[in-house]
Amino acid sequence: MKSRITLCLLVLILSSCYENSFLEEIPEVDLEDDFFISKVEATDITYSSYFQDSMVTSTKETFLLGNNTNEYRGTVTARPYFEFEITTSNTGIDDETVLDSIVFVLKIDGSHFDTLPEFTLNIYQLAQRLEYQNDDEVFYEFETFPTYTSPLVSKKVQYLPSQDSIRITLPMEFGSLLFEKAKGSEKLFESNEDFLDFFPGFMLEVSGQSPLMLVSKESYISIYHKAPLELIEEDEEYKISIGDYALGYTHIEVDRSRTPFSAAPNYVQSPATESESLAIADELGNSAIRIDLGDLTYLGDVPYDYYISEANIYIPVKRGTYDGKLNAPLTQFDVYVIDKNNNTKSYLSQATLTSFDAIFQEATYFKIPISAFIKSQISGSRQTDGLWLEVTAGTSFNMGYLIVGENSTQYKSKLEITIIPLN
Repeated sequence: MKSRITLCLLVLILSSCYENSFLEEIPEVDLEDDFFISKVEATDITYSSYFQDSMVTSTKETFLLGNNTNEYRGTVTARPYFEFEITTSNTGIDDETVLDSIVFVLKIDGSHFDTLPEFTLNIYQLAQRLEYQNDDEVFYEFETFPTYTSPLVSKKVQYLPSQDSIRITLPMEFGSLLFEKAKGSEKLFESNEDFLDFFPGFMLEVSGQSPLMLVSKESYISIYHKAPLELIEEDEEYKISIGDYALGYTHIEVDRSRTPFSAAPNYVQSPATESESLAIADELGNSAIRIDLGDLTYLGDVPYDYYISEANIYIPVKRGTYDGKLNAPLTQFDVYVIDKNNNTKSYLSQATLTSFDAIFQEATYFKIPISAFIKSQISGSRQTDGLWLEVTAGTSFNMGYLIVGENSTQYKSKLEITIIPLN
């Protein structure tokens, strides 16, 4: 009778906590004898930051622009380089047409950090065409190309999230050069190659503190023109967009000299104990986090067979490293299994933010299922393996970052393993 009651309790517990697919994985068990389900909590968890110094930025669907200083990430300076693309030779411009104005419309797809301060936007002309410097035909974030010494225009601006663009009037002298090339026998606008030889493109730079902004490839130059003595108030407009197929990339510099990670070298594990007990994963800073769980073989040193029903690691987001609006926390990242040399062995999962504590910032954490990994660690077959947390790569730059650090005794780094003895 006692074993039958125990069996009913086990079924009730498992049915309330797990899905049917999990129940099918449990081995057949002889329940004649009493047994118990044990939960082990381990806190011997160590973090390390790992920095690299190269990232391909030309494969993104957007560019990054801004100059922002943050006490944990450091100073991020992002300068996009891009050319424009002629999509139609029908300019509507003839020998009698006159130029009215020329405007660069900088379209913004999103931003991170405070948008209230004004900043100076500098627009430079490229002095030569963009060309790949490697056989992979990509641009890296450390590459630069020559520009004219002085900016074409410098303007104090403010990005308002309620608006999708910033409009900058370009000098009439520059507009007249382009405008005249649309006339006469040269017809520069009939050939994209000829156009780029004459005008290779722009480099954008921010002076002063600004938000980080995603620049859309739908940004364009508008040439407003009209017939002489035209009484109609509306001008004709000819647009030259960046376009999806124009060459471009973002040059990114991250200065972390005044951050907890100032002493961390590239391509070397930097323990959290050397960076104020913090670790960072940041796409813009080319950093990831390694997690080591210590020796878990003692859990398998028992005189009975067992089944690991569940294993989760809890990773707290450090209090004060984010806020709910201007600097929202990272909400997802990829988890890999790596060896002792940080070589990837397998992809484990994509973790999403489990709990967000906007008020006290203590209960903000990730909960990551890692049962398969824990089984390999307990068996002792791969004791030198670790977990690798990397910001999920997307079509646009991820402007958020993750700072891991302990918050309280209740919300701390821990590993919870649920074990069912089998005999």
